[in-house]
Amino acid sequence: MENNKNTLDSILSFLGILSLLVIVHNVYKKLDTNTETNVISDNALKAIKNPETADKLRKEVDNYHITGKWNESKLESIL
Repeated sequence: MENNKNTLDSILSFLGILSLLVIVHNVYKKLDTNTETNVISDNALKAIKNPETADKLRKEVDNYHITGKWNESKLESIL
């Protein structure tokens, strides 16, 4: 009887740990698929593919590196 109890406890422990692993895995997958990481906007991507707007953007980035401030009106006109 004691042997059956130990076996049952072992099986239940294994199933409990397996259940926890499945839950953690599902939560991770749900978070992973619902998280979108866009480093660059679609408009900016289109702009840098165009050589003329890419040059204008480069000048604004260089200006930002010098002044430490973005000229938002110029960026909006470029994008």
